[in-house]
Amino acid sequence: MGICSPQDTERAQLGVRVQSTAGTAETLTAKDFKTKVMSGITPEYTNEKEARDLVTSSRSPIDSIQGKRSLALAFTSELNTPDTFNIAATASMDIESQVWQSDYIMRITFNGTPDLSGVEDGDYLTVNYSSVASLNGTWLIIVVNDSSNYVDIIQPGATDARDEPSGSPAIGDIQSPLEYQAAINASGCEVMGASRIKIGAVTSGPFVVDEVITGHISGSTGRCLLPTANGDAYIYYEPTSLTAMTASDNVLGATSEASGQAGGNNAQVHGYFVRPKSDCSAVATIEYQEDGFAWSARDAVGNFSLTIPASKQAMIEFAMQGPRSVIGTKALTTGVTHYTEAPPISQNAGVTLDLTFEPVWSNITLDIGNNIVYRENGNVDDDTGYEGARISGKRAGKFSITCEHELAAVYDFYAKLAAGTKIAVIGYIGDDQDVKQICYKIRYLELDELPAGNIENLRTLDVTGTMTGANMDSEDYEWELVFLGN
Repeated sequence: MGICSPQDTERAQLGVRVQSTAGTAETLTAKDFKTKVMSGITPEYTNEKEARDLVTSSRSPIDSIQGKRSLALAFTSELNTPDTFNIAATASMDIESQVWQSDYIMRITFNGTPDLSGVEDGDYLTVNYSSVASLNGTWLIIVVNDSSNYVDIIQPGATDARDEPSGSPAIGDIQSPLEYQAAINASGCEVMGASRIKIGAVTSGPFVVDEVITGHISGSTGRCLLPTANGDAYIYYEPTSLTAMTASDNVLGATSEASGQAGGNNAQVHGYFVRPKSDCSAVATIEYQEDGFAWSARDAVGNFSLTIPASKQAMIEFAMQGPRSVIGTKALTTGVTHYTEAPPISQNAGVTLDLTFEPVWSNITLDIGNNIVYRENGNVDDDTGYEGARISGKRAGKFSITCEHELAAVYDFYAKLAAGTKIAVIGYIGDDQDVKQICYKIRYLELDELPAGNIENLRTLDVTGTMTGANMDSEDYEWELVFLGN
């Protein structure tokens, strides 16, 4: 009599990597497969056809394949952050030079002899305080040279030597990427380093989102990313000046008039913030492997949405497509190691509408609203028939929340809707600023739909709106996600 035991016979993994050169598929390695796939992927491989009407005597026209061989991949992962953001010994390194190499590649050389032994291509360098503003940001590392103290990065804004700064006071921090950072980049979003500085007691606060903060000695400025009150250990911000905040700086808020006492440590990158940007041009190679088979697309661009149920982990869902690159047999890439820390859940989290009302809610969804179209070229001399896919037109991002009904005296949804008022939304997944947390912010939400509902005998309101940007349009910065680690 034999003994049967269960076996894992349906293994699958997914890799995504930002391309160094658009249109040229990257070769993926184990470090590109950190994205955990939460459900099976069904790649859609399509040969579009057209009716040619060449044979009139036929009962039906002859179809011909145009050659637009599309591969679409949809996948879901946890809304998660790396176990540890900052790579040891790479915090606040002094940058000696930023030198253009070729195409969009910049070489960043550090002063002294920093330890780059723990850095690898695929990690990210965050540059702050460069005298060339377009070089500030978070950029993909493609080459690491520990002995010569430099890394090469992809910087789409740099096209020739004229983009090199002179006498730049820049500093750099190297971080592990978000689990799905390449897919976020390929969805038309920029990923920037979230800086923080330790603060003491806060008076006349709290600091409010988007206000300008200033270090009272250094004069350094930044944009506040999260509300910060007395008792919070750090203030998180986006640097906006060419000088760094120091351990001796009191932090002053321009709008709130809040003041945070000096906390005794210099500014450092600690996390990321993500926001949509219409001129973000990154594309990716994406590959799905399943038990000896592989589906791959190059020039992949996409859209993503968030699903945030109460008391459960949040999920991020991607829909990406591009010209097919590989479809066939392939062994699973070995050496794949996923991030292991459990994601934060929305239990004990909150959401605020219009900065005044905190509803009890059961589910929240956020769709960034990208429109994906083909970039066609009938003269392409290969087997794809078109150059790729791109994000076209203005985004139509949608946000919806299912919340309990409230009396009009508490918060009159109908009055808000009738007046066409744009409201702000801010919410958290996790507990507070000192633990792993994700914050989502919508600058203006123009309400579209407000049907009264009845879910499980509890009267609810399903609020749906269009996300608009800082200037009350839908072009840039309609929303923002802030990822923080421990």
